[in-house]
Amino acid sequence: MHDRTSLPLNLLERLRLILPSEEWPKVITTFHMPRVLSVRINTLKTSREVVLRRLQEKGIVFQNVSWYPEALILQNYAQNELGESDWVKKGWVFAQNLSGILPVLVLNPQPADRILDMCAAPGSKTTQIASLMRNEGSILALEAVRDRFYRLKAVCALLGATNVDFKLMDARCYRFAGEYFDRILVDAPCSSEGRFKIFDPKTFAYWSPRKIREMVQKQRGLLMTASHLVRPGGWLVYSTCTFAPEENEGVVDWLLRKGPQDLELVECPLKGIGRYPALTRWGEKVFDRRVSRCWRVLPDALMEGFFLALFRRKG
Repeated sequence: MHDRTSLPLNLLERLRLILPSEEWPKVITTFHMPRVLSVRINTLKTSREVVLRRLQEKGIVFQNVSWYPEALILQNYAQNELGESDWVKKGWVFAQNLSGILPVLVLNPQPADRILDMCAAPGSKTTQIASLMRNEGSILALEAVRDRFYRLKAVCALLGATNVDFKLMDARCYRFAGEYFDRILVDAPCSSEGRFKIFDPKTFAYWSPRKIREMVQKQRGLLMTASHLVRPGGWLVYSTCTFAPEENEGVVDWLLRKGPQDLELVECPLKGIGRYPALTRWGEKVFDRRVSRCWRVLPDALMEGFFLALFRRKG
């Protein structure tokens, strides 16, 4: 027997334990909502003023995003129309979910930085980093899957990200090569629960508790590798688009126990983003109290469920 949401019953039971009871009805409603069409303006190739003028000329209604001027929500436009538009083909804008913009804002890349993007495809966050760095400094973008790797390179070329080097490899296998990174982004592969839509069953067709366990092993490996590659005084961002505590607070708790002792978990510097409390325990497992500093993005009509953790290596 299935709930009216048509999501797996064991997933719904888990969500009841994860979400605050007062938020449950609103969050369940988001699984029924159509995806918002949001774009990021690519300042490597154009300006906000040019894009706004073009949208107005075309009669396209848009909504500003208060916490990020380079993001826009297109309100009377279809995804396929966007793909055929000249401003996409020129690399002026890139379709990007609003929650997916957050990890790079938390990473806060600076122009002179040496940055590692460990799970870089399809390139939305890599090119966002490059734009904030104004194509200065350097980015090393890693991707393990061949077709996604070539998609990553194509996106970076289209959007004019010229400070990026690429490696086709599993980031867990990357070894210290004599120079630390100033900032590292681990936007990890996950069970993607925050992206589930009941009108698109393929979004949750592969979900299972076993899938979660498989993801945890990958995530631990990625974070442990990253923790040894970030310089003293440097920053490490971990993010997922899932609700699963095993993949979120559980992985962060594991790194705090098993990783370098000089790694500290700090509050994410986000403002204007709806959140709900990080979990301090799951089942019989009690997490390190510091995991309360993690940020769980509350899903709504605009934002997908998301999780962020910011580490700093002391030094």
